Amino acid sequence: MTVHSMCVGAATHESMRFNVKVTGSGPVGVAVADNPDMVGAVLSPTVAQNAYKAGTVEVTGLEPGTRYWWRGNDSGIVDQSVAGTFLTDPGPPGDPASFTIGLWGDAGLTPVAPGVGTQVPHRSSFHPGFGVMLQRALAEGWLRVVSLGDEIYYNLGSGSFGLPAAATASQYRSQWDDIFAHAVRHELYRSVPWVYLWDDHDYAQNDSDSTAPGRDNACTVYRERCPSYLLPAGPGAAPIYHSFVIGRVLFIASDTRSDRLRPTMLGSAQLAWLEGMLAASDADALVWLMPTPWNDTREDTWGGFVAERNTVRQMLGDYGWLGRMQMMTADIHAAAIDSGANNRHGGFPITLCASMDATISGPNSDLYDVAWRPGRGQYATLRVDDHGGDIVVSTAIWRGHRQLAGHYTNIPT
Repeated sequence: MTVHSMCVGAATHESMRFNVKVTGSGPVGVAVADNPDMVGAVLSPTVAQNAYKAGTVEVTGLEPGTRYWWRGNDSGIVDQSVAGTFLTDPGPPGDPASFTIGLWGDAGLTPVAPGVGTQVPHRSSFHPGFGVMLQRALAEGWLRVVSLGDEIYYNLGSGSFGLPAAATASQYRSQWDDIFAHAVRHELYRSVPWVYLWDDHDYAQNDSDSTAPGRDNACTVYRERCPSYLLPAGPGAAPIYHSFVIGRVLFIASDTRSDRLRPTMLGSAQLAWLEGMLAASDADALVWLMPTPWNDTREDTWGGFVAERNTVRQMLGDYGWLGRMQMMTADIHAAAIDSGANNRHGGFPITLCASMDATISGPNSDLYDVAWRPGRGQYATLRVDDHGGDIVVSTAIWRGHRQLAGHYTNIPT
């Protein structure tokens, strides 16, 4: 009875969620302590394992701004061989807070460091950039690590690479297992609260939408395996959009695939939810986590959904967000920053956080005035410094440990 894999997410200043897959019959839980030796560890409530032999549990009553350590619990036995850690948020939503998060996208298209697994490991990645992010996250106390899509390039439902086109739940479960088969990626996702959004290649096939044959299985298995924040669309085969708040910053995490059907990318329910969030939030700044490029002309990006992009841009303006927001995106295989000068659809800054390990994109630098850096082993950081009277939001793009460029925005509060 041992732990197969585990990850942590849905962080707040006083709680955390954990997903643990085990080899035994369960029930599943975790042990949490404020020291790496697990002295005085507290056991969480347990849950019955799901069809994937995994379960998600939540631990509350944690202290703000505190580092904890954790282990998985299978059938009452705490597995000491697999360790995790996490840092709680510094304070409740609405209180000024300074913090850093890391973001990346795109790993597995012609990777220079192919992965392993049971399906098509040459469409996954073990790039050393994951190790760089893990090292920095622990040393610098990152509060989140965000996957902005194309976590893996299995294209389930396409019938490619010798895989059946059925896109079964079993295939999606194996895809998750193959992500965690990389020891460093597994350690990263159990050591920093993880926010995971998909794009086309990890949701289904290339340029996929709500008609993808694996759509329902993708949504269901995501809920089996990802310790996400509350998903407003509900349980089962429903989209994965959600939001969270750190300090005085609202984060909106969009699902641009599972309800996409022209002429809408987000779908009516997500669009209504988005407007409700923009209207009701009292946050001072907005960071939009967006898997699909916004300021683009290609049909599979927001450039192919012009009317809806105009609607969303109008919402952002009507509710006063355009001058106090950043967008973090991926999909294009480069790291880049636009100050907003080239964003004709809102004028807010955009940072492109890719690629970790995917075929390098061709020229596209006319959309990014600060920097355009195609390459692999690349990611971004977002730093918030809340001084009370203003919030400084700084983004930087990196290749390994080397900063390629940076940009900051000052937002009066």
